[in-house]
Amino acid sequence: MKKKTISALIIPAMVLSMSVMAIAGETETNATTAISPTDADPQAKADEINKLENEAAKTEDKIKSKAEHVDKIQQEAEKTHREKEQLEKEAALKEKEAAVARQEAAALKKEAQVTRDPEVAKKAKQLEKEARQIEKESDIYKKKLGVAEVKAKLAEEKLAVSQTAVEALKKELEVLQYAKAAKRGILYNILTSLGIILAGVAAFLFLKLIVWIVGFFIERKRKGVLVARELNLRIKTVNKTVYWLGTVIIGISVVYFILATFGVSVAPLLAGAGIVGLAFGFGGQYLIRDVINGFFIVLEGQYRIDDVVKIGEFGGLVEDMNLRITTLRDLEGRVIIIPNGEIKTVVNYTKEYAQALLDVRVAYKENVDSVIEVIKEVGKSMRIDDHYAFMILNDLEMLGVDDFSESAVVVRFRIKTLPIKQWEVAREFRRRLKKRFDELGIEMPFPHRTIYWGNEPTKVKKQ
Repeated sequence: MKKKTISALIIPAMVLSMSVMAIAGETETNATTAISPTDADPQAKADEINKLENEAAKTEDKIKSKAEHVDKIQQEAEKTHREKEQLEKEAALKEKEAAVARQEAAALKKEAQVTRDPEVAKKAKQLEKEARQIEKESDIYKKKLGVAEVKAKLAEEKLAVSQTAVEALKKELEVLQYAKAAKRGILYNILTSLGIILAGVAAFLFLKLIVWIVGFFIERKRKGVLVARELNLRIKTVNKTVYWLGTVIIGISVVYFILATFGVSVAPLLAGAGIVGLAFGFGGQYLIRDVINGFFIVLEGQYRIDDVVKIGEFGGLVEDMNLRITTLRDLEGRVIIIPNGEIKTVVNYTKEYAQALLDVRVAYKENVDSVIEVIKEVGKSMRIDDHYAFMILNDLEMLGVDDFSESAVVVRFRIKTLPIKQWEVAREFRRRLKKRFDELGIEMPFPHRTIYWGNEPTKVKKQ
């Protein structure tokens, strides 16, 4: 029924949007008589609109070409700055080498004056010569550095001029878009916007139909094998995420095209949004973190819709999730909304399979081996039960005597079940086991203590 309703909405919406766009096209050619009586020639107005559209297209091409040119200039400027920094390092290194050579030459010269050793004097002269050579190389690097600084400055100026040219072209394009919107007339713009809105509604309904079809298919296959269930849950989660993303994209696209129809340039708005984003950058970090973490949760399949999980101190059924938040519902029906960026550790109780882990307490006087046999017998009876047979995947696994408590012996065992069925199986098993124990007279003691007061004192007879 829901499928027919959505289909019945999509087709009229698409037809209506196409009709509105056609009416808008006719309105454009007849805009002179309908809106602007001062313009006597509709053909001239149409030619003028076409001319504005051509100029706008040419301006867009220029902006694109100029932007590519700006990118190249920016790369050249960055390269020049890197060369300049390298030359600065090399010049500083040569100056240090020259200073060290000068100091060593001065020290050897003093030593030669004291010792009168000709070899030391010769070595001092050699070091002075090497220091002068290093100084010459340092001067060369300084000259190269000067040239690099000039190149860097020219590159920065060239980049600034190109960026200014791009901004001027963007303003020119904005003026052309405003002029084109004004020539078309307000009625044409309103009808076109209405057609865009209807097209967006049709796209949204179509997306909803696809999501519903996939969800319907999953619901029909839910009682399949274990692998099919895991795949169905994964598809259902991705389905919800795609629906959320699709809705956001359709909404943004509709707003963008409506603004473009009225000649509003989106680039300045995006720049303004960037400034606002910087102003609220600290809060934006959390939004980005939520989206990135949500993407990896869906990609890795950490948990899915209809899984039972524990996230931090909160636990419940995953009722809904998208790239930003996860919605849980606990046993009391409370809704818990958790931002994905806050999720550090997840305990998934229903991934692939589950284990119903049970501890049974019996009195110390009971035969433990007999108790274990009774537990296994109850497990076999549930395995052949029509209602519980598909829920239980393996025979009961007896782990044995787990503990000696104050008033009871604790026997532990577990049953492998389908995901999310472990609690239903455990409740039914406890009911049947209690009934069987009552039939056999096996005691399941409540906690109690035996207090020992010691021996009574011996009475002394009086003589």
